[in-house]
Amino acid sequence: MIAYSKIAAALLCVFSGAALAKPAETTKYTYYTISGATAHEVYRAMQRRGPMVNGAKAYASMAATAAQKGKLLQGSSCKFVDYRIELDFVIKLPRISNEKILPAADRSHWRQFSAFLKQHEETHRRIWLGCAADVERQVKAIKARSCEDASRKAAQLWERMQAACDRKHKAFDAAEQHRLMTHPFVKLVFRRAAAN
Repeated sequence: MIAYSKIAAALLCVFSGAALAKPAETTKYTYYTISGATAHEVYRAMQRRGPMVNGAKAYASMAATAAQKGKLLQGSSCKFVDYRIELDFVIKLPRISNEKILPAADRSHWRQFSAFLKQHEETHRRIWLGCAADVERQVKAIKARSCEDASRKAAQLWERMQAACDRKHKAFDAAEQHRLMTHPFVKLVFRRAAAN
């Protein structure tokens, strides 16, 4: 299973910070170590040592934390000034302790699978960045009678964004299941398991 972690969001009621044209982001890659002398052993190690995501085992994961920053400015109406969203991502991937002991064909399939997992998690990151850019644009356009109303509208946009983005992630994961199950590495593992 490939999965992402739901975003942990901090909605700041008192806004502060500088302006940027798009959501600011940082990405950190972490790894869990696996080992094995065959594709099947490597696969089993991923099943044992992989991250837990939403209560289920996964081969890889992406977690995100978010913060909204900016200022509320009251004039004839209240609006956001220097508003931006900051996202911090942590992508967790498997890493084989000694790839060289794998037979050449297994190693080649493993490298393809490893790249597939990384691309999958980076797509989850792109989904969040797209959702954040959309809500950032909408919040910057808010003009309300009071700053309390502006803050409430921003909070509602944030909640809707998280729900909509969660649906996009689930749809992406569902669409990826076929690619996962037909990946050469996975097919190799199941073919060999069926032969034993």
